[in-house]
Amino acid sequence: MILRLVVLSLMFAAVHATADDERAHVNYMLHCQGCHLPQAEGFAGRVPPMKDFVGFFLHSAEGRDFLIRVPGVAHSALDDFEITELMNWLLQSFSAAQLPATFTPFTVDEVAGLRRDPESAPEAARNEILSKIAADLPTLAVALAHEE
Repeated sequence: MILRLVVLSLMFAAVHATADDERAHVNYMLHCQGCHLPQAEGFAGRVPPMKDFVGFFLHSAEGRDFLIRVPGVAHSALDDFEITELMNWLLQSFSAAQLPATFTPFTVDEVAGLRRDPESAPEAARNEILSKIAADLPTLAVALAHEE
């Protein structure tokens, strides 16, 4: 009986030490949806959409890094753990179909390192990264054509 309680306690602790979708969603509402809107659709010509789109960035190392280096993420008041949790939730919630088959979630160490080097020209970097990915990914090329 005692062993069973210990095992259950350890399982409970492990679950609560990992990502929490509800907390990530609340952090999205508090820190992101003011600009990106509740369903991550953005504002045409002003705030890029994330819904059905942001997963395309994970098709290159530069794109993956960009998602954390973009100023709104890099300078966020959220800590590295919360950013990691939020970005992994956001990708799975709003753009799972666009993720590469080899997608691996962000790690806290990865996020911490990338946040130390914020992107100084995010719009130019975004365009360059997406152009390179679109050259190899026809579905992104089509999505970009609809964005213009």
